[in-house]
This record gives sequence, C-alpha cells and structure tokens, in this order.
Amino acid sequence: AAFPPSARMGARIHILDNGTLTISSLSEKDAGDYLCIARNKMGDDLQLMKITWIMPDNIFITAPYFGSRINIHENGTLEIRNVRPTDTAEFICMARNDGGEAVMVVQLQVTSMLRRPIFKNPLNERVVTRLGKTTVLNCSADGQPVPEITWLLPDGTRVTGTSRGAQYQLGNDGVFILYSATKEDAGKYRCAAKNSVGYIEKLIVLEVGQKPYILTRPKGIIRSMSGEPLYLHCLADGSPRPQVHWTLPGGAVLSHPQVSGRYMLLENGTLIVRDSTLHDRGNYLCRAKNDAGEDLLMVPVTVVTYPPRITSGPPQTLRALPGLPVQLSCAAVGLPRPEISWELPDRSVLSSTGTGQTTGNKRLHPQGTLIIQRPTVSDSGTYKCVAKNHFGADSRVAYVHVASAPCPPGVVNQRTCPAHC
Repeated sequence: AAFPPSARMGARIHILDNGTLTISSLSEKDAGDYLCIARNKMGDDLQLMKITWIMPDNIFITAPYFGSRINIHENGTLEIRNVRPTDTAEFICMARNDGGEAVMVVQLQVTSMLRRPIFKNPLNERVVTRLGKTTVLNCSADGQPVPEITWLLPDGTRVTGTSRGAQYQLGNDGVFILYSATKEDAGKYRCAAKNSVGYIEKLIVLEVGQKPYILTRPKGIIRSMSGEPLYLHCLADGSPRPQVHWTLPGGAVLSHPQVSGRYMLLENGTLIVRDSTLHDRGNYLCRAKNDAGEDLLMVPVTVVTYPPRITSGPPQTLRALPGLPVQLSCAAVGLPRPEISWELPDRSVLSSTGTGQTTGNKRLHPQGTLIIQRPTVSDSGTYKCVAKNHFGADSRVAYVHVASAPCPPGVVNQRTCPAHC
C-alpha cells in the first residue's frame, strides 16, 4: 500500500511531515519490504540500496553481476553454479544506502554428493573354505553417507557395527571374519548396506570343504607286462568331490572320464592303458583337486619285456606215414607275447596272427602247433618254427620225411616213427 505524507493508516501506522514512517504495536503481519519514494512535479526519487558480496579471496562483487559460475541478482541473491567442495568458505553480504549499512556472514559448507550404497563386488558369491581355516567374507560398500553394514548369518543371527562373537568378527570395512570354520558354519550369509539414500543386499554361499586325499598309494614301481593292460588306481576322498586328472609321461593330460586311443580314464579315477608297450614306461602323475585344495600322487611304471624263447619245439627229424596227421609243436614265451610262424618246405609262411593260418592240408593252431593233415610224400621237407617279438626271435628246425611204405613191424600202430626205421 502507498501512504501519502501526513497520512494515517489506522491507529498503528502513520507518516510524519518529515517523511518518517511510524508503526506502533509491531506484529508478524508487519514483516516485509518498505520503499520510500520522494515525489514532486519534477519527478520521483528513491532511496536505493547497494548490495555487495565479499568473496573468499577478498574480492568485492556488486549486484547485479553475471559470471561463468557466479551470479549476483538485483535482489542480492548470490548464485553459485556447479558447486564444488573447494567452494567451502565464508561469504559476506553487505547492503548499504544513505541511511547506513548492514552485514550478513554466510558460512558455506560443501559436502560430497549423496550416493546410494553400491557394493565393490555386487555379484552373489560362492566361497569354499577348508575345515579349521580362517575365512573372510567381503561385503565392502561405497556410498554417501557411509553405509551401515548388516550381516544375517545362516542360523538367523543378525550382526551389525563392530560385533564380535566367539568364532567371528565384523570389520569396519564390512568384512565378516570367520575363525576356524566348521561344517556347521556352511550356509547362506546375507549382507546388507544401508544409508539415508538407499538399501542393497547380496548373498554369499559358504561351503566348508575338505582338501582331497588320495587313498590308493602303491609302494614302489608298478611293473606291467608288455602287451598286457596296465591299471593305475587313484581313488580320492574330499569335499566337494575331487576331480581326478592324470598326466602321462609324455606330458598329455586326461582331465575327465574319457577314452583317448589306448588310454581310458574311469569315473573312479582309475587309468587303464591297453596293450602296454615299452614306450608306456615313465612317471604318471595323478592330481585330485577340488575348491579346498589338491593332492598329488606320482606313480613310476616300468614295462617288463624280454625276447622270445621256444620252450617246446618239434624234434629235429620226424618220419610220418602217408594219410596219418602229423603235429609239430612250437610253444614259446616272451614279452610282448611272441608271434609264431612256420616256414614250409616250399618257402611259404603260416603265421599265428592275421590271415594265412591254413594252406592246403596244413593248419597252424593259435598256440603255435603246425598240423599236417593227410600227409603225402610231397609234404616231406624242412619245416622251420620262428617265435618273434619286438625284442628278438627264436627258431627251431624239423625235417619231416613222409614214408612211401609202412614202417617195420612193431611200429605200425604209431602215427610217427623215428627216421632210422
């Protein structure tokens, strides 16, 4: 409202002839801005106020002012854009006119921006520890204000602050320290981070495992017969159930149950080498591993070999009757098991392996015996038995004479008779 000179506004407010405004019995409704205007026929005059801000570096800025980050509006309001922690300081506002001046001090404190909690590792976790080991579960979180960490244990116990129990402790950075872990400590641990801006939580599953232990430990060197299968056992116990890997002498690794050439790895950890040879000798390494640790077993293997030796051969000379079968034995030992072959009088060969085990009236038994069925005079000649493997050979020679006439009396009931008859 405008009040002319000598005007009265009720019983409390009036303007004196000298321009003074008086207000009696002040109340809250009298609060506000009052502007004095002097006016005559020649114009108006205002009692203007000058506002100046004194900045932290003792720089004086008078309103109005508009800069890159700092503005001072005509009404004296100081505006600071993109406020920074370095803007923390004391600001002084000074208002002055012909009637005097007034000063107001403003202390500006710039804090970090409020941020909801965030875990440094936000993913749910699975942690495996060993029996009796001190274990640390991490629930570190950032935020502004600094978030409060709370843990909910598998048994329902709630842990906050710097709580400490008989077997656990909660650190300042939110980590949960578990001393001497037992099977009963396994389970789901939930941690939560909370401040005035937000709340988050994560799950950590703790498994208390047992380091693997290999139960089968052979003493000394494992000896395998060449050509025979080789069995290497590696039975292991542990929690979680350990995986068994075998490293072969040449460096190849069998990491899961499989069949690879002559090698077979079974579910129980047994390694089978089929038809072992001299090249299979060496050190075999079994590794049983789980999340709690590993155990190793070195198994030295030697493959036994020796050249063939004929233990039961044919007679040097043999006389046979026409039409009566003749058997020429040739039994041999050796590692690997030797191959038996017969060289016939016509230079042809019968072998105990592969094809060619029968020719004409001659048949080679798998054990090495040569059978001549219904022999005739043309079957007479030299027969040579050869036992052979990779490490050598042995041989025996027999001369067979098929007679054209019966043997003398006294031997006619025999299938064969000495050559001197």
